[in-house]
Amino acid sequence: MLPGLRRLLQAPASACLLLMLLALPPAAPSCPMLCTCYSSPPTVSCQANNFSSVPLSLPPSTQRLFLQNNLIRTLRPGTFGPNLLTLWLFSNNLSTIYPGTFRHLQALEELDLGDNRHLRSLEPDTFQGLERLQSLHLYRCQLSSLPGNIFRGLVSLQYLYLQENSLLHLQGPLPKGLCSCFSHPPSSLPTSRG
Repeated sequence: MLPGLRRLLQAPASACLLLMLLALPPAAPSCPMLCTCYSSPPTVSCQANNFSSVPLSLPPSTQRLFLQNNLIRTLRPGTFGPNLLTLWLFSNNLSTIYPGTFRHLQALEELDLGDNRHLRSLEPDTFQGLERLQSLHLYRCQLSSLPGNIFRGLVSLQYLYLQENSLLHLQGPLPKGLCSCFSHPPSSLPTSRG
C-alpha cells in the first residue's frame, strides 16, 4: 500500500468518509442531453431536437420513449431497453429498420412509426417478438406492399393504422384480435387469406 494512502486511512474521519463513499449506490443513468426525463412512469422525451439517431444514453428503466419530430433515419437492434411500453418515432426520416430492432421489446404495447415518408419497405420479421403490442401506427409512410407474414405473432394487436400509404392489398391474414384496421379509403384495402 502507498504510504500516503496508509496515513489517510489511519485517520478516523477519512476512513469513515471513504467507507461511506464506497457504500453509496451507483449513480442512476442521466437523462440524455436535450431530452426531458420523468420518474413516474419512467419517461424520456426527446421530441423535436433534430436528432439524426437515437440517443445512446437512454436510462434502462425507460418505459415511455418519445422521439417524434426528429431526423432519425435508421433503427438498429440493441438500441432500445426491454422495459419500453410506448415508443413514438413518428415524423422522422426513417428509411431503414434492421431485422431484430424490436425483437427484445416484449413489454411494448404501442409503436408509432407513422409519418416517415422515406419508409418504403419492411422486413417480414420487423415486428417479431412484440406479443403484447396493442397499437401499431404505420400511417403516412411510402409503403406499397407488406410481407405476408409481417403481423404473425402480434396476438395482442387491436389497432393498426395504415392510412395514406400506397398499399393496394395485404397478403396473408390480419391478427385475429384486431379491432380496427384504419386505411384510406377503408374499402380499398382487401386482404387475401392464405
